[in-house]
Amino acid sequence: MLKTIQICSIIISVLTFLVIIFKHKRNTYQKILLLIYVISLAYYSSMIFMIKTGSIINYPHFWNTGTPINYLHLATFMIFVRSIVKNLKSPKKLDIILFLLPLASLINFVPFYLKDLKFKTSHIRYLIENEDSVFYATESLIPAYWNYLFQFALGVIFSCIAIFMILKVIKLKEENNFKSEFIWLICISILMLLGNLAAFISLFFDSSSLDTHSISAYLFALYIIIIFSYPFFEPKVLYGALVDVKQKISGRNENKTVFITDDLENYKAQIESFFNLEVSYLKSDFRQDDLAKFLSIQKKELSQITNLLYHKNFNQLVNEKRIDVVLKKFADSEWLNYSLEGVSLEVGFKSRTTFIKAFKEKTGITPSEYKKMIS
Repeated sequence: MLKTIQICSIIISVLTFLVIIFKHKRNTYQKILLLIYVISLAYYSSMIFMIKTGSIINYPHFWNTGTPINYLHLATFMIFVRSIVKNLKSPKKLDIILFLLPLASLINFVPFYLKDLKFKTSHIRYLIENEDSVFYATESLIPAYWNYLFQFALGVIFSCIAIFMILKVIKLKEENNFKSEFIWLICISILMLLGNLAAFISLFFDSSSLDTHSISAYLFALYIIIIFSYPFFEPKVLYGALVDVKQKISGRNENKTVFITDDLENYKAQIESFFNLEVSYLKSDFRQDDLAKFLSIQKKELSQITNLLYHKNFNQLVNEKRIDVVLKKFADSEWLNYSLEGVSLEVGFKSRTTFIKAFKEKTGITPSEYKKMIS
């Protein structure tokens, strides 16, 4: 039974990884973090499977690679949550520091990595036959017990911080559509908190009366199945697009869709959330087809929706959202020293003239006049 569950957890991890590679539409930084998170869990689950089945003896050089990967999984999750909450598009200093955790763990196991094949095979065979001895292994720079203690404590701390950060953002957001973006992260954080807390506490008790190793393997496999099954029922998590169930009724004219009021409200929430979360519209090659695909609707329907909701065509709407970004950057004094050509390129305008025209339509004055006014 355990083998079946573990194999299922590995399969669903790989499937999730592939879907993210080919279908995920969020910014590149968040996509990379999500891929690292998924593949690190898949690898760690594979290592547990190999240990529980004894097949790790055939690949002794992989022993003690699971712990650094687990640190990578913890660090990546923390960084991914930060990137979502703060809408980051590149790593900050804290993120780089967190990535040093798995590197430090790798260095910790260098003494074992340098051992010969005979020693590794004999050592692994002994630990498989005497599972509790894994906590008292001394082949690393830091004793195994303290390493596990720190690892589980870090998991508790990271999950608590993640929950706090996500809840704080949810309270600041009014759109229910936006709140649903964080359900998956909240579930992961809570399960991660409970799992690491239980593992941390178990280190202080004798496991002779209870097979904690098998129980932990079961729970970890179920954890992966749960957290990677949810996104398949909530496509926006995997695809990075706000894909909600949309109701619509067709009029007599087959070329025109008639939308009821609730439909329009749902679409508006999706479009606004898209412009809040995505960055692809700031690229010069962004097209109406791209937004239609993100929202899982047809191009002609998107044209109708933008006209009905915003009384603008698609280009006018996108240009307005781009100008909103410029105004925010000007308010933060980030782009005040940029040339008009530089600013226009940053937000996807192909020409300086189009940028100035769009800016004046939004504010009533030119960018140069606006910069002088706020300086």
